[in-house]
Amino acid sequence: MLTDAGKTFLAIGAISLVAGLALGYRTLIALGVAFLVAVAIGRLWIIRRPRVEANRVLVPERVRVGRPARSNLTIVNTGRRRTSGGLALEQFGAEQLPIEVPSLEPNESTTITTELPTDSRGVFRVGPLDVTRADPFGLVRSGEPDEGVTNLWVHPLVHQLEPFPSGIARDLDGPDSGEALEGGVTFHTLRDYVRGDDLRQIHWRSSARTGKLMVRHNVDTHQPRSLVILDTRATSYSAESFEDAVRAAASIMMASMTRGFEFRLLTTDGLELSHVMPPPTIMDRMAELGLSFRGSIEETLERARSNLGGVSMALITGSITPDELAMVNRFRRRFDVVTVAQFTAGSHDWDKAIPDATVLTAATSEEFARAWNQVTRRS
Repeated sequence: MLTDAGKTFLAIGAISLVAGLALGYRTLIALGVAFLVAVAIGRLWIIRRPRVEANRVLVPERVRVGRPARSNLTIVNTGRRRTSGGLALEQFGAEQLPIEVPSLEPNESTTITTELPTDSRGVFRVGPLDVTRADPFGLVRSGEPDEGVTNLWVHPLVHQLEPFPSGIARDLDGPDSGEALEGGVTFHTLRDYVRGDDLRQIHWRSSARTGKLMVRHNVDTHQPRSLVILDTRATSYSAESFEDAVRAAASIMMASMTRGFEFRLLTTDGLELSHVMPPPTIMDRMAELGLSFRGSIEETLERARSNLGGVSMALITGSITPDELAMVNRFRRRFDVVTVAQFTAGSHDWDKAIPDATVLTAATSEEFARAWNQVTRRS
């Protein structure tokens, strides 16, 4: 493959040769031939390409923004000749990371550790590796890309938040889904006895009727439930403020996950996450999130109609208009507690737009976390 310098040499050589022949200038002809011969020699130089295989292990494969991550790359010379060594290019997302590969004897291997950049949230493809061989003038370069590609998941930064303020009153009959945490005092259903169950929960009448031990399945109907609506519309944010909003949403969910509380997240572009999903999957989806031109706050609130009673809602957006706040106000009675967080450098007096709601205006996710914790500690 010709490099930029090689393409320049080829173009100058061809133009000089043609012009020299047309005008009868021997000096110009000699110059053109010299440039073309240099390119030809470069191509002959790289005929013997390095034959190597690469095996990559990321440690870890999932990491939060700013945490260390590295690639352990094992390279094996599978050819019958010694490799000359040189520069290898490791693809990382849209970038290329240079790696110096030493000379290797046949069947010899080496492991190279590379620190990976984790300063940005996202899913980054690591690989393939291009082992290059170039001529001394840098006119022609050959590459042997390996087939191994691994994803590095960089999860959003999360802040330590207090549990969602209040909003823990639940239907005393318990949830119909049976997803509430077990161990409360509210009867939900009967189920088969499992070794280790509290013998005091055995329902003897049902056991006598069915011929097998049956126990009461009680649930805690006072576990906090939270609904998080994340505005992902590109018109609401700058690139920086969107990252702050993602961190805020991830922090609220993490506060619920670490305490075993129920939560549900809806984005304006259709994504839905909940407490029934494994935490790594939830954070992977948050790493994938991007700005969108689809959806609206009103449509997302309509999707949340199933959350009736005992739910605390947080709406996270970049910049919300008075009309959109009025729209949220129409849904206010469906939720025990409503918090609206907008990430903008400006300051607006929205406190009266939604009665009995908390409106937080913050320039960064750190400011949001401080304001959130102050509000929840007072609740």
